[in-house]
Amino acid sequence: MEIDRRVRASEFMKLLSIGRTKFYNMVKQGDVPEPIKISDKEVFWYESTVKQEVEKYKPKNVIVACI
Repeated sequence: MEIDRRVRASEFMKLLSIGRTKFYNMVKQGDVPEPIKISDKEVFWYESTVKQEVEKYKPKNVIVACI
């Protein structure tokens, strides 16, 4: 069984390459799923959800060179 890692907002923002205000506006507008709340200050997203979201916003013309 593989456990889905928890991703905090700061890491999610870095992966999307956006700032805090834009990120939370996207959450508010429904462009990014609502987080899972542990408490008022403790929130997270599952890594599988984050991967799906990052793929949606990744530029289509990115070429990655493998060595």
